[in-house]
Amino acid sequence: MNSNKRAITLLLAMGLCLIPLSALAADPAAATPAAPAPPIIAVVRPPAPVHKFLDGPNVLMFGISAAMMAADIATTKQALQVPGSREMNPLAKSSASLSVLKFASFGAGMGISYMMHKTGHHKAERIVPLIFGVPSGIAAAHNAGIHQ
Repeated sequence: MNSNKRAITLLLAMGLCLIPLSALAADPAAATPAAPAPPIIAVVRPPAPVHKFLDGPNVLMFGISAAMMAADIATTKQALQVPGSREMNPLAKSSASLSVLKFASFGAGMGISYMMHKTGHHKAERIVPLIFGVPSGIAAAHNAGIHQ
């Protein structure tokens, strides 16, 4: 108990030492009339240049995404020709439903990317097409490895 009192006293003493002396002393400027404050000069920075939605990097990202999805469609059709192979995605049992699924996911990727662009999330807008395209690229690589 005695050591706890000493520890608390020591902490309080250390805390009081951290208070600057100028905060404890009376403000000498308060006794004299205040001089007018210098004008505050605000520095206004121009806003960052906003790029168009379909600029070069976005067109490239959407092109990569579309190429990966097209490769997935082509290699899936090729892999399904091998006896004993089957489509693992229950939504893509036919080639028409697979194509519709890929077109819909590409459109969803463009829509989400455009929404990110309009809300000012420009780094995320560039990543969204890859998030939609990379799984198709992985599936295409897997399907290309299936041989007769």
